[in-house]
Amino acid sequence: MPSDDELDYMSDSFLAECVKDDIRPGLILSRTKQREHNIHKSKTVTDEKNKQQNRSHRFLEAERREEGLNEAIDDSNKGFALLQKMGYKPGMAIGKSGIGCVEPVPIALKSDRSGLGREAALKEIAAEKVAIMARQRARATNTQDYRARLTRKAVERTIEGDLRKSQRICEQLDTSKGFDEPAETWFWPPKNTQAADDTEDEPENQHTVYKDKDEDNDKNEGTISEEAEEIEFELPEKLEILTMYLRRTHLYCIWCGIQFDDDKDLQDACPGPSRDDH
Repeated sequence: MPSDDELDYMSDSFLAECVKDDIRPGLILSRTKQREHNIHKSKTVTDEKNKQQNRSHRFLEAERREEGLNEAIDDSNKGFALLQKMGYKPGMAIGKSGIGCVEPVPIALKSDRSGLGREAALKEIAAEKVAIMARQRARATNTQDYRARLTRKAVERTIEGDLRKSQRICEQLDTSKGFDEPAETWFWPPKNTQAADDTEDEPENQHTVYKDKDEDNDKNEGTISEEAEEIEFELPEKLEILTMYLRRTHLYCIWCGIQFDDDKDLQDACPGPSRDDH
């Protein structure tokens, strides 16, 4: 027997003391740990085999089920034989009108753990998402149209203001040169507008003077016949024509606000015949 001072090289304590600082993997020196390792390894292999067997079993079951569902029922089936006795033939549609289903209703097997209403809810959610996206696109389009309409209205108001200013200037310049009537009816401000402005300035207690209806009808008929012969221009076209008239006849630019000395002075000092040029 070895003494207490002598080391037992075959004892587990000596082996554990030797390898306590050894951290290299793959070395199992304890018999207990070796046995546990072997048990775990055997269990892992067994579990993997069971998984493969179960997987192949489910796969074969799915294949057989698919083959059975795709295979047509033959005469050996009692239900099908009864249908044939009632006049049914393979390929016929269901119903008196003959426009019903020809193929059988497919069977949808659930392989997940979701509830029965979850798939329907997901379909409804997907459809709602599509509808929301369509509304968003329509809203974006409507927003763009709305902004375009606002821009167009702002441009129209600007053009209308320039036209009214040009009409007032044209009337003043034509009158200063001794012209009693405008070259075109719309070169000067409309008379009804001036009459309406004058009416607003009149006192409330002023008596209204009524004219003879026959005289008014005669004048209106003459005015309507003359206006029918005229071409109705849009506001931008009217502004363009009236601007040309003011520049050629009076050497005047409404955006510069100046009546030039001569044509050369107009060409040199004025940037152009439109608001954008200025």
